[in-house]
Amino acid sequence: MGQCLMHNIIVFGEAGAGKSSLVNLIVGQNVAKVSGAAEGCTFRNDAYNTTIGDTMFNIFDTAGLNEGDQGRVPHWTALRELYTLIRQLEGVSLLIYCMRGRVKENAKANWLLFNKIICGEKVPILAVVTGLETYDDPDDWWRDKDNRRVLSRNQMKPKAVGCVVSFPGRRNEYMDLYANSQTKLRNLITQNYLHNPWSEDKERWFANIYSETFTSRLCFSPRSRLDYAEKMQGMIHEFIKETGMKEEDSKKMNATLLNAEKKMRRIRLLP
Repeated sequence: MGQCLMHNIIVFGEAGAGKSSLVNLIVGQNVAKVSGAAEGCTFRNDAYNTTIGDTMFNIFDTAGLNEGDQGRVPHWTALRELYTLIRQLEGVSLLIYCMRGRVKENAKANWLLFNKIICGEKVPILAVVTGLETYDDPDDWWRDKDNRRVLSRNQMKPKAVGCVVSFPGRRNEYMDLYANSQTKLRNLITQNYLHNPWSEDKERWFANIYSETFTSRLCFSPRSRLDYAEKMQGMIHEFIKETGMKEEDSKKMNATLLNAEKKMRRIRLLP
């Protein structure tokens, strides 16, 4: 019998890096909406299904951290959507960090958020470089020692690196590179995903994210524990209101938030 387990892959990166195009490349269809507009499309954690060989994957196109509150997806919106993602996942098999040709200023923050805070450094990461249409061989990007040094300097250590063309061209002028990129990326996924997905108790998972986000100052620099707690509570309550969440589920969410604060107090992160 074939394998029935659905493996979850999270695609992350800055706005404009080409995450949605990358999802379409993996799936082989234009399933994820791509936008070049001033406001990005990826405000939600949308999931797309595909099968590679006999293995089924769920690919999540995420709202990551951007260049600040003036960016396309404000930090708190991203954090709220990531919490939504955590609630629906039954384990994570692979992370894919998407970058467009160069490492941007906010790259390290995104890497830290997904690698350490969300997945506890327990899930392999592929770094996939897009926007390489002008290269005769996209792999030349990774052969450049300066590009290798930039990743190392930002403490970004991917399991593997894929240099791809995720846009076939307006007149399909890059179709050969596009087709080769699809094969390359799908092979990297099957070679590096966790066959036994990493998972964590959801309440413990959120508590860890809650405390790590506070101590890392990743989303903002809170003036105090109370300031941070108020922002988190406001974020959760806004989410409950927007989604029309059932009373039973909203009670669970608030209880999870309360337990996360209690855990921080126990480990003396809060006064």
